[in-house]
Amino acid sequence: MPHPDSGKTNRPESVAKRSKSSRTDRDLFFAEQIIDSSRSMITIINRDYVYEKVNRTFCLNHNREAESVVGRKLEEVWGRDNFNKNIKGNIDHCFTGRVVFYQAFFETPAWGRRYYEVVLRPVRNDREEVTHVLAETFDITEIKLKEQAASEIEWEFRNLESNLPIGFFRFDNDGVMLHVNKAFLRIIGVENENEVIGRSMREFYKDPELFDIHLSKLHSEGIASFGRLELKAYDGTMIICRINAFTVRDGSGNPIYIDGAMEDFTREADLEKRLLQAQKLDTIGMLAGGIAHDFNTILTTIYGYSELSLETLDKSSEAYNNIWRILQAAGRARSLTNQILAFSRHAGQERISVRVRDIISETTGSLKPVLPPGIDVIEVLVSPDLMVSADPTQLYRVFINLARNAIQAMEDKGGKLTITLDSRHCDKQGRLPEGEYALIRFADTGKGMDEKTAGRIFEPFFTAGKQGKGTGLGLSVVYGIISEIDGDINVSSKADEGTVIDILIPATGALAEAIPAKASRAEVMIIPGSDSESRLIAMALSASGYGVSSSDPSGDWISEAGRAEVIIVTDNSPSLPAADIIYSLAHHGVERPVLMISDFDVWLAAEKELTSGLIKSNLFKPASLKEIIYSIDGMINKTS
Repeated sequence: MPHPDSGKTNRPESVAKRSKSSRTDRDLFFAEQIIDSSRSMITIINRDYVYEKVNRTFCLNHNREAESVVGRKLEEVWGRDNFNKNIKGNIDHCFTGRVVFYQAFFETPAWGRRYYEVVLRPVRNDREEVTHVLAETFDITEIKLKEQAASEIEWEFRNLESNLPIGFFRFDNDGVMLHVNKAFLRIIGVENENEVIGRSMREFYKDPELFDIHLSKLHSEGIASFGRLELKAYDGTMIICRINAFTVRDGSGNPIYIDGAMEDFTREADLEKRLLQAQKLDTIGMLAGGIAHDFNTILTTIYGYSELSLETLDKSSEAYNNIWRILQAAGRARSLTNQILAFSRHAGQERISVRVRDIISETTGSLKPVLPPGIDVIEVLVSPDLMVSADPTQLYRVFINLARNAIQAMEDKGGKLTITLDSRHCDKQGRLPEGEYALIRFADTGKGMDEKTAGRIFEPFFTAGKQGKGTGLGLSVVYGIISEIDGDINVSSKADEGTVIDILIPATGALAEAIPAKASRAEVMIIPGSDSESRLIAMALSASGYGVSSSDPSGDWISEAGRAEVIIVTDNSPSLPAADIIYSLAHHGVERPVLMISDFDVWLAAEKELTSGLIKSNLFKPASLKEIIYSIDGMINKTS
């Protein structure tokens, strides 16, 4: 029989064992419930990379039963490439005893591509050996998508900040730069942000004390706009800017820094200045043109009655000499009024297709023989075949005027005048219509001009040269001629550094074959024809449909002149005066109508004594192609 006390000693021990077993089962039950209820995917993986346990969330995401996953290798579930690339290395690292965190995206049958954060924890046995890995995978797709959206917004903002032509900046309460964008760097003229950060915005103001005023206003008012500010670029050049800025404050209302935007409108200010200058010149031109027309009428009366008076007077008399001086003065006055009409664009031009390099060659050819010592003229023909629609005689007048002004500016110290021909494309943002243009640049190394003088050089009667030299109409006439052919002229100059004048004229195609409506075909001879001006007239008339020949008085010009329908005599030859040429034509019976082109102070007294009447028209220099063509046309029509 059992000992009476045996039941008393064994029963409590069995109850304790059953109680402990019950608690273990309950703990396991609750652990299973917690794991299966988790919104994370939880799995147990052994050293053979085989799933030993998966929870319900894992099964839901993969749309599979637990029995179809447990006992299978990870590479069978996730694919070999994905396993080797993203999973295996992290699990091996965890088997060394470390907790591993990583993020990855996986394709799941239930939800498609999702982003997950994976936490791998080592599971140890009683001997502290890592036998398994517990993998907890959190779905962070929503968080990841929000991060991507925020990143895209930030990228768009950064892109906008970088590519806008507006400079953004941030400086502290003392004006020290904290941040700038790329546009700010472009406006200031630097490439590296480090060259600006840490410097005071005050350094970029032309007037540093003005910055102190602006900073004080921002602190007191919180927001302000500053227009037409003159700032200094990094290289010292001046730029015109507009700044809008505001003070950023903390929760207590204390200023912490200042944010602002800076817009460069130097180019717009320059265009505005040039527009005002053009309007002023147009107003002056209209007034001057009207006066010049009326004054020419008065001069015609003075000129006509003076000529009639000379016919009745003895050449040795004092009255003859006095009236002769009146005629000379009237000639000078007429030359001035013609220049005023050219400036006011009332004179008109006969436009044909002209090869610009030909005009440049004629210009330099006429200058080189009379260049002062120490001055060189250089041609740089980058685009030698450019054509423009212009009056070649007027274009020559422009070039020779600009070249002489440049030479005059270098007379004291010598220097170099470079005449460059190139092409340039103008866009819609400029003052000129969009298209291709011929760029003719006159760059000298002379004494230059200050900004105030350079802004007035196209005004009539204003001269930047020495007192008493010239009429002050040269550059105003240049402006009128270039404007008449739809071109533009720009001047940049610095005192003691030289002057650059750029002329832009619309480029055309090949040489036009069309003949002006008022120009009849005729054989024209030019005597003498060796100088630059005569060659230019010959080229222009040939392009206008005339047959042109030329000869010097030293040759057999008399017989050649007999084959021409019209003879042009230019008063250029020092060896044979124009009056002698007219006399020789009459003496040899060459009765052809003569167009005389002379300086305003030439008086053909000898021709007056002749009875030939060969001179049918007389033009004063500089004569335009239009005037020459109209004179030839009139003489031919009267002859026929």
